[in-house]
Amino acid sequence: MIRAIRLLAATVVILMTTACAPVADAPVLRVIAIDPGADATLGSQQRFHIKFSLTSRSPLVVTLDPYFEKQPLSANLVTSAPVTLPPSGGSAVAHLSFWGDYATRVDEIRLIAREPKQTAVQTELSLPVKLSWVAREVPVHQPPAWVTEAAPSPDKEPQRELNDRSQWLVFGAVIIAITISGFATRWLRRYMRSRSAKN
Repeated sequence: MIRAIRLLAATVVILMTTACAPVADAPVLRVIAIDPGADATLGSQQRFHIKFSLTSRSPLVVTLDPYFEKQPLSANLVTSAPVTLPPSGGSAVAHLSFWGDYATRVDEIRLIAREPKQTAVQTELSLPVKLSWVAREVPVHQPPAWVTEAAPSPDKEPQRELNDRSQWLVFGAVIIAITISGFATRWLRRYMRSRSAKN
């Protein structure tokens, strides 16, 4: 009887330990920095940046979802999310802003991680804020280095587009040259045959 009670107690302890142990494979979101502050007043289309990290064993897509009084906000929203992070995780910078001729207030931003092309939430992090986007002019805020470093260089995309156009132009020129060469060869053969027939 005593042995059975001890065995039962040991089983309960093992079950409780297993249930309380953290899942090693569970993804984890963390906010590293924000800019500007959490209580900022921003002008139309001025950006609020969030630098975050994600620990995960699989690639996940992170979105930024603004809320006010538990209600999601989508009207006039501009955001750089979703951001896809690789299986090893890592850090990223994303931003959101609002435009329009009326004020928009945000008291919460939810960072939500999902698997690519899936709707199920893998992990979620709530960031309390007190942000306001207003229609009047607001002095431009000087972003910190981590914001400017994360922004793509304005010279890279045009250069890439130029390279792509050059490749297509070269490809088109080759096709045109081959086509003209084919027509020229056929015309020359017909001409030589007509000359031979006359002789």
